[in-house]
Amino acid sequence: MNLLVILGRILHIVLGAVWVGFAVFVPFYLMPALQDVGPEGGKVMPALQRRGLITMLPIIALITLLSGIFLLWHVSTGFGAQFMGSHMGIALSIGGLSAIVGYAIGMAVVRPSMLRAAELSQGLAALTSDSERAAQLATIAALRERGATGGKLTAILLLIAVTAMAVARYV
Repeated sequence: MNLLVILGRILHIVLGAVWVGFAVFVPFYLMPALQDVGPEGGKVMPALQRRGLITMLPIIALITLLSGIFLLWHVSTGFGAQFMGSHMGIALSIGGLSAIVGYAIGMAVVRPSMLRAAELSQGLAALTSDSERAAQLATIAALRERGATGGKLTAILLLIAVTAMAVARYV
């Protein structure tokens, strides 16, 4: 086995585990906890943002996708029709497509919603009117809900991807 394949597998598996872990943790545990604590939860997202999570997670996901495409290319000898049409090739393709769609939803729905909610949360203290504050809180709640829904869909797609890849060799 060559060094590029070993490096590709390490990147794909380790970073994929981090990506899927966060993808499950955030919408099913973190977001509900933030909703439970109300407006005070708005302080958490900027804190995570300062620590680089909002920047690093898409990079981790992208490296996972690119290393997965490389590995599929390698194992299929250049996306050869015979392999790609096999049960294993189909299972890996379903897993890869699920991950790509999950990434797209994360980048198009989840990330912008969370960034905007964090931005609006930071501006709450500057609002003097109760009606402005209530409107801002409603907008933040809607953005969090949108992000959480997108996040749950992303998590499900990534779990499908992991499952497809785990069983691909045996189908």
